[in-house]
Amino acid sequence: MTARPARDTYRHGNLREAALAAARAMVETGGHEALSLRKVAQAAGVAHRSLYGQFEGREALLDAVAQAGFEDLAVPLAAAASRADFVEAYVRFALANPRLYDLMRSRPHATMKFRPSLQKAVHLGITQAMRLFADPAASKEANRRAVMKVLILLHGGIAMHRSGILDLPGDEGLIAELQAMMG
Repeated sequence: MTARPARDTYRHGNLREAALAAARAMVETGGHEALSLRKVAQAAGVAHRSLYGQFEGREALLDAVAQAGFEDLAVPLAAAASRADFVEAYVRFALANPRLYDLMRSRPHATMKFRPSLQKAVHLGITQAMRLFADPAASKEANRRAVMKVLILLHGGIAMHRSGILDLPGDEGLIAELQAMMG
């Protein structure tokens, strides 16, 4: 008896894409903490066991949604012509997609080596940060630190803004403050 090849489609559609769309919608409305394979399967109109042919489990599905988020974020970052544009694009994405952004930040770096496609998606944004914030005359280590500084400032500023700690005039104030910090 020969094994059947894995199917990309289900009932005249793509089960993986349907599950990803359902999972992303759930993340965007209720956060990633509440996501379950059963809920995603129900939204996609399949038995939850069907999803295991596409994803190893809940964490793999969350990784796939986060990957799509990183890929979406990379688009406006690639269009950024300046550091200020990069900061604005990053902050606007994070504030427009707060629950997706939370999921993206929740993915542990240590496990990314086991998820090469997720790691590649994360590096799309890092590549854009390197393009704008790295100094060609600096060492690789100095440039790594420069990009880390940018990401740490962005993550911290966004988190503080979202929690109401910062006394800034709205989202525009946050963007202007972060742009000034990163010159």
